[in-house]
Amino acid sequence: SHLVISTLHTNDAPSAVTRLLELGVPAYLIRATVLGVMAQRLVRSLCPHCKEPVPLDETEWTTLTAPWKVSPPAQIYHAPGCLECRNTGFYGRQGIYEILPVEGPVQAAIGDDVELDKLRRIAMKNGMRTLRLSGAQKVARGETTIAEVLRVAPPVQAV
Repeated sequence: SHLVISTLHTNDAPSAVTRLLELGVPAYLIRATVLGVMAQRLVRSLCPHCKEPVPLDETEWTTLTAPWKVSPPAQIYHAPGCLECRNTGFYGRQGIYEILPVEGPVQAAIGDDVELDKLRRIAMKNGMRTLRLSGAQKVARGETTIAEVLRVAPPVQAV
């Protein structure tokens, strides 16, 4: 047996399963061979030289973490810009990730007629953390901004 790692352009991890079906891969083959799917996006990192604390906008935090109820961080940051970051407020990039293990209820749900929203709901109920939640962790650690995560991560449908 061989481990194959490949790329597929989709908006999120569950969309990769439906994309494979659209490409003609039989559902039984996806269930039997796909171990997991990872979606990734790059967010800009706050400049460590000029980042400063700012008040948290509860509405923005709720938008970022919906549909989950996630406690807001004690502090968030933004960076006004400096010579080090060429007045952009950002310095470098880092990844946010969404991992979908294809096992249990997710694996059982994969069929020729599976609906993307249904698959996404099952995945989220079984522990899949979305790109936005991954980004929220980086916001809470002061590594990027809410606006930056919202810019690159697709909206999450309600569970």
